[in-house]
Amino acid sequence: MLMNKQQVIDFLTTDFSLANLPDSFMQLRRIANDPHSDIADVVEVVRKDTELAASLLKLSNSSIYNNGSEQVGTIEEAAQLLGLRKVVESSLALGIIQEVKIDSEQFDLRCYWKRSLSVATIAEDVYLAAPRYLKTIIDPKMLYTAGLLHDIGMLALIQGFTDEMARIVDLAVCQGLPIQEVEQREFGFTHQDVGRILFKKWNLPEELQSVAGYHHNPIELRRRLLYPLVDLVYISDYICSVCSDHTASAFKPKMYEEVWKRSGISLSLIEDFADRMDEVYASTNAILTC
Repeated sequence: MLMNKQQVIDFLTTDFSLANLPDSFMQLRRIANDPHSDIADVVEVVRKDTELAASLLKLSNSSIYNNGSEQVGTIEEAAQLLGLRKVVESSLALGIIQEVKIDSEQFDLRCYWKRSLSVATIAEDVYLAAPRYLKTIIDPKMLYTAGLLHDIGMLALIQGFTDEMARIVDLAVCQGLPIQEVEQREFGFTHQDVGRILFKKWNLPEELQSVAGYHHNPIELRRRLLYPLVDLVYISDYICSVCSDHTASAFKPKMYEEVWKRSGISLSLIEDFADRMDEVYASTNAILTC
C-alpha cells in the first residue's frame, strides 16, 4: 500500500527528527535577523549546546579556516577567527545536521547535505551578482536558510518512508525523469509539498515556504512577489547540479530560461561559478567532517 499525504503529515508531527526546529537554530536565526546582535550573542547560544560547541571548535581548527596558526580552544576564539556571519551560518548548519540520522545504506546522507550546503553558499554569491532591483526585494538574511533547507521535504520522506523513496529514486533514474515527477505520479504529491507543509509548521516566513514548495518548478508559482527568492534558490541549485559530475539526472533541475530571464540573472553565471565549486565543496566538507 502506497503512503498517503495524511501518513506523511502524521510523521512530520510526531516522528520526524526535525518535527520541531532545535532551540539553538531558532535563537541563531533571531540573532541573524537582529541588526544589533554581535558575536557575544552567538557565543552565548553555542555555549549552551555542547555538541554544537565541540563541532564549531573542530571547524575553526580545520585546515580551511586555520592555516597553521595556534589551536583554537574556546568558543570566543572560534568566533573571532570565523567572524559573525560564518559562525552563525555554520552553527545553523551544524545544529540541523546533527539532529537527523538515517540508518540506511540506500541513501547517502552526506551527499544530501553536501548539495544543500553548496546551494546555501552559492545562493549568497548569486545574490551579490543579481540586479539591483532584485536585491531590494530579497531579504539577504533568508538566503542561507533557504538554500540549506530547500529540499528538507526530501529528507523527511527518506527518514520516514525509506523503502518507498528508494523505489521512487530507482524509478526516476531508470526512466530518466525528475524525482518530483515520479513522486507526483506515484503518490499524488511531491517532496516539495512536504517541505512546504513542514516550513508552515515551523512558522517560517511565506517566502521560505514558497522556496520549499516551488524550488524545482518556479514557473508554477503564481504570486509574483514571491518569485525573487524562489528563483534565486532554483538558479543556485541549477548551478550546483550542472557544475557537479556526481549529480544523478533524477536530481538535476530542469532548465527554465523564463526564470533566468525574469530574475535578470545571466546564464553566464554558470561558467563563472564552475571555477569556484572546488572552493565551495571544501567549505561544505569542513562542516560535514565536524
